Amino acid sequence: MPAALTEEGAGSRALAGWAWAAVAFVFLAVGLEVVGGQYANSRVPGAAEWLVPLAWPQAARVVWWLIVASAAVAFRYAERQAGIRRHPIIIGASVIPFAVFAVGVALGAGFSTWH
Repeated sequence: MPAALTEEGAGSRALAGWAWAAVAFVFLAVGLEVVGGQYANSRVPGAAEWLVPLAWPQAARVVWWLIVASAAVAFRYAERQAGIRRHPIIIGASVIPFAVFAVGVALGAGFSTWH
């Protein structure tokens, strides 16, 4: 990666296990949203109503995406603690979309669904 986008200090450490759990949670959340959007207009098993965030009440989805944004922040914090420095643009680009998505869900914006 170009030096302008990331800087690893000489004292870099391995990322904590919770950091990997945080980034896995972010990927899981995006995956559930995509899958939910693909089958939004189809008949689905009853379990999908509580499993897929797209079927949740609006307030629950807002909280969900704020938690996802928090997990993205936590991962970036873990990187920082491990001595991995990212450019602020990279940090913003990996966190802000989830917060914007939460606001979109709260406002009922069309971009907040994947179907």
